[in-house]
Formats: sequence, structure tokens, C-alpha cells
Amino acid sequence: MTTPDELTTRLHSTHGDPTAAVETFVTVYQTAAAAIDAYNAVQQEAKRMISEVMEETGQTKYSTRAGSVAVTAPSTTVSYDGRALDILCRADADLALKLYPHRKEVQRAGSLRITADK
Repeated sequence: MTTPDELTTRLHSTHGDPTAAVETFVTVYQTAAAAIDAYNAVQQEAKRMISEVMEETGQTKYSTRAGSVAVTAPSTTVSYDGRALDILCRADADLALKLYPHRKEVQRAGSLRITADK
């Protein structure tokens, strides 16, 4: 497995043709993503095994030298379809006035998307 330091060195030692450089950068990105995915799989397996122990013992909390774990209470999240509400508000000015104080808009910058060649 390639180490993060080796990947960083490869990134910073790339010079010359922009297309070749971008190809190297994408390769490094994909290599790092694959390593992250592998670690995430191990992490999820550890979490599953902790859950099994907690189910078997009936305990909802453990505190160890390595760290602690606890089961949180279930909860419900509510969301509304913003586009559908916008359409309703265009047709009903009263509804638009009532909902406007509760409307929140967040601007997001564009982002770079990297995909593997097919």
C-alpha cells in the first residue's frame, strides 16, 4: 500500500505537460480514495462488532482506555420539499408571506468532481 507521504511526494514532484500532470493528480486522488475506502470498511466492521457486543450484553455504554461508545436514542428528522413549497408559494401569496420568515437559503460554490475513466 502506498503511504500518504509517498502520494504527497508524487503530487509535488510532477512537472511539465498540464495534461500529464492532471493525469498524475487524478491517479493519486484515486489511490488515496481507494485507501480511504479500505480503512472505512475496516472501521464499519469494527463498529458492527461493537454493536453486536452491546446487543448481546444489553449494555448501552462502554468506557475503555481506548475510548467510549454509547447508543444514542432514536430520533425523527423532518424535512420538506423546498421546490414543491416554492411552487405552492407562487400560487398562494398568503402562504408565501407566512413561510417567508422561516425560509433559509444557502449558497454553495461549485466544486471539482473527479471520476474514474471507463
